[in-house]
Amino acid sequence: MMMMEIPTNGRVYVTGSGGIVGRHLCAVLQEVAPGWEILRNTADLTDLAATTRGLKAAGPLDLVIHLAALVPVDAVLADPARGYAVNVGGTVNLLAALAQSEDGDTAIQPETGRAAPRARLLCCSSGHVYASQPDPIRETDRTEPVSVYGKSKLLAEQAAREICQDTGRALCVPRLFSIHDPDQQGSYLRPSLERRLAKADPGAPFELHGAESLRDFLTAEQAARILVRLALGGAEGVVNVGSGTPQRVADFAQSLASFPLNIKSIGTPNILVPDVSRLRALIGENHD
Repeated sequence: MMMMEIPTNGRVYVTGSGGIVGRHLCAVLQEVAPGWEILRNTADLTDLAATTRGLKAAGPLDLVIHLAALVPVDAVLADPARGYAVNVGGTVNLLAALAQSEDGDTAIQPETGRAAPRARLLCCSSGHVYASQPDPIRETDRTEPVSVYGKSKLLAEQAAREICQDTGRALCVPRLFSIHDPDQQGSYLRPSLERRLAKADPGAPFELHGAESLRDFLTAEQAARILVRLALGGAEGVVNVGSGTPQRVADFAQSLASFPLNIKSIGTPNILVPDVSRLRALIGENHD
C-alpha cells in the first residue's frame, strides 16, 4: 500500500523546530511542500497559557508536528521530573491548547461559517519505549521502556492517543530509533564518540560500552524526510522509523574514526532494531 498524494498546500505548526531533527524537518518541508505555510512554536510547552496564546495566534491549522522533547540522556537522568514535565506535560498542554484554539473564532471558515476540521497530529516518539530483544521489533510488540526517557515518551504517547481518540483527532506516532547528526552535542552517542576519538591513541585499545550491541542508525536528515512523508501523507497509528539495516555499535564507531580502531567491548550487548515493514508499506521501499 502506498501513501496518498501530498496535498499541495496547507498550514503546519511545528514544535521543536530548533532541534537537530526539527531543523532538517523544516528545510525538508520547504523543499517538498513549498505551498505549505510553516509556523514554528516559540512557547514553552510546559506553560499552558503561553502555549495556548501561541496556537491561537497561529490561526487555523491542517497539521501539527510535535517534535519538542527533553532528549539528552544526562539531562533526563539529572532531572527526571523535568523530563516528564516536557515530554508528557508538554504533549498534554499542546493538545489542550490546540483544542482551545480550534474552538475559538480563528477556527471558523469564512466561506462556510463552520468550524475547520481538527488538525492532524504527528507526535514523535522513540524506539526506547521498547526493551532489547533479539528479533526486529514490530509496532505491536510489547512496550517495556527501561530508561526514564523511554518511560516518559511512552506516557506521552498514551496521553496523546487517549486525548485524540476522545476528541476525534487523527494521530500518527512515529517511533525514531537511533538518530545521529554532525551537529549533535552533549551526551548523544555520536558526539560522545567523536570527542573520545579526537583524543584517542591509535595504537591503544579503544574501550567501547556495548560495542557488540545492534542499532538501526539514521541521520537526522533521513529521519526528517521520513517524518515529513508520514505527516503530509496522512499516516495514522504507530510507525517504527529506521533504515531497516542493523549495525553494530562497534562498526558505527569505526565509521567515525580516521584510523583502524582496536575496539575492546565492555558491558552487556543488547539489540534494539525496528521491523520497518509498516513504514515501507506506507511510503515505499526507498524511504531515506
